[in-house]
Amino acid sequence: MTETRIFSDQVITPTGQIAAELVLRDGVIAAVEARASAPAGAIDWTGDVLIAGLIDIHTDNLEKHYQPRPGALWDAYGAALAHDGQCVTAGITTVLDSLSLHGRKDGLDRKDALGPMIGGMDQAQLDGALRADHLLHLRCEVTNPELLNLLEPHADNPRLKLLSVMDHTPGQRQTANVDRLQERMAAAGRSPDEIDEMLARRHSGRDPGVTYDNRRKVVAFAREYGVPLAAHDDETLEHVEEAHDDGCVIAEFPVTLTAARRARELGMFVAMGAPNFVRGGSHSGNLSARESAQAGVLDILASDYVPLSMLRSAFMLIDDLGWAPQAAMATVSSAPARSLGLKDRGEIAAGQRADLVRVSRRSQGWPVPVEVWRQGVRVA
Repeated sequence: MTETRIFSDQVITPTGQIAAELVLRDGVIAAVEARASAPAGAIDWTGDVLIAGLIDIHTDNLEKHYQPRPGALWDAYGAALAHDGQCVTAGITTVLDSLSLHGRKDGLDRKDALGPMIGGMDQAQLDGALRADHLLHLRCEVTNPELLNLLEPHADNPRLKLLSVMDHTPGQRQTANVDRLQERMAAAGRSPDEIDEMLARRHSGRDPGVTYDNRRKVVAFAREYGVPLAAHDDETLEHVEEAHDDGCVIAEFPVTLTAARRARELGMFVAMGAPNFVRGGSHSGNLSARESAQAGVLDILASDYVPLSMLRSAFMLIDDLGWAPQAAMATVSSAPARSLGLKDRGEIAAGQRADLVRVSRRSQGWPVPVEVWRQGVRVA
């Protein structure tokens, strides 16, 4: 049996911030003991904040490392290592790699990339080459006629912990404002002809019958394999109620406050993007994560496209909105864990995994991860 003792005068527990010593045994928090100062023999983190390791339910970050530039693919194993390093040094100890089962992005054919990305991550984890715990979130675009053919091969992957249903057809949900979508495309360097062609392709690919059948099949798949289900970009009361009827436990990035409030009323976890919170608004002009927080309908913050945004946004909830430290940290640790049914992590409490982050506050309020531990071992 291995034992490690760590003291901090700012330990954020489920009930509040205290000065305490953590006793770690065999990768688990054995005890949290209130102390006024560091006892002899303990690792002393006085002056720094001690929090539970972050749990990220939605990140597109792996794709960035698999295709670091448009048209330039990287080795899948190397992409897994690079992605892992960026996540763990941001304080993320459990990450759900979110892979889309549809379309192209910056020239990346996601259908062709899906197998290599999953395979590279599977092998890196099998080799013990990863420092964070990598799980899998498959994003099911219900307009895709090939959706089930892409999903079914991964049914038995033990890393599969979340499915989400989504429909990115222009004119609804995330892209309800088509004019704003066109402006974003133009700002990204698309020509008017390219924009017209992309919009026409997205509209022409939507068959209402296929969309309905696919959603039903994904819902059935989630129930059969016991995988939690999220609804992505819900806009209306009807969207949320359909999601709830389908068994969705997470309202992921609702695009209106009306949808977020209804999801909360129905007992769903409301997840928003941490970059949205840090920037002060959605890049696509939809619901602000800060507005969601101020309205009392924010449960989870996910990194989306910036790993460091999770830690930053959690501390901004404390500094800018006056949230209690334990409530703020729950949005990036215990709430995402519970939404996925992970009961062994996400809190600094006896019996939980010893996934820990030592945080130092620096200039401009930035929280900096100084040390990251997973299952009682320092990994960054």
